[in-house]
Amino acid sequence: MKKILVIYYSQTGQLKMIADHMLKPIKYLPGIEIVFEQIKPIHDYPFPWGKEFFKCFPESVKGIPCELKPFNFDPTIKWDLIIIAFQSWFLSPSIPISSFLHTKEASALLKNRKVLTLHGVRNMWTASQEIVKKKLSLLGADLVGNVVLADKTNNYIAGITIIRWLVSGKKGPSWILPAAGVSSEDIENSSVFGDIIGDAVTNGQFGDLQKKLVQAGGVKVIYHLVSIESTARKIFNKFADYVLKKGEAGDILRNTRIRLFKWYLLFVFFIVSPVASVFYIIKGFLMFREKRQNVSYYEGVR
Repeated sequence: MKKILVIYYSQTGQLKMIADHMLKPIKYLPGIEIVFEQIKPIHDYPFPWGKEFFKCFPESVKGIPCELKPFNFDPTIKWDLIIIAFQSWFLSPSIPISSFLHTKEASALLKNRKVLTLHGVRNMWTASQEIVKKKLSLLGADLVGNVVLADKTNNYIAGITIIRWLVSGKKGPSWILPAAGVSSEDIENSSVFGDIIGDAVTNGQFGDLQKKLVQAGGVKVIYHLVSIESTARKIFNKFADYVLKKGEAGDILRNTRIRLFKWYLLFVFFIVSPVASVFYIIKGFLMFREKRQNVSYYEGVR
């Protein structure tokens, strides 16, 4: 019996839906068992977030863990594949997933195991993937695959719809705005990746898994977004240090600095980002070899 463990944290249910659809072809394969493990913080994060979302910014960026409820999985089982499904919060893996990767159970579970990462994001994921890749390497895991499902709506429209969803809980289309998040069509079509993953698990052959996933459209790297993300990540780190000097999570003394970051982020997104996008697009044309190397690297798992 081949065993697949899916580790995930999702507030809205979208990430679980993505994992369900992606793995749908595998559910009907004989000799494969799929187990889902939802990560549960002791003090869970609210949804809709309302005004609370920005308060977790410093902890997200710095990877400061939260307390988690006990896990149901058995870390001693020799899982044939472990899938870690996660979102990006402030260009970082979500706090619950980051916290899980810091636990002794994760250390025991992931050592010498095949791992596949699965993203359900707006459009920026490379920085959080790099953080998870490094952590998995330290834990002795073998990252063999990565699948990214992103919102394909225009960057700025998607920015508006995701903020609306986070703050008010309204996901569906309204007026001229489309629905927020990954499209239903892309979620449905993710089953094509399940076919590829199922073959790898059945045959125990993972060497060319990522190549096949990329060929099937499992990862699309947008060079100018990667460049913007890399720059923003450095600034986020400095801003997180600035906020943390005023206290830990929940300390009201840091609220002014968090509000400052919020207005900075909105200014950068709507005013600076369009100019930066044009700059990096032009740079991509002028430095084609560098662009190709970057795209090739982020498509891979090494």
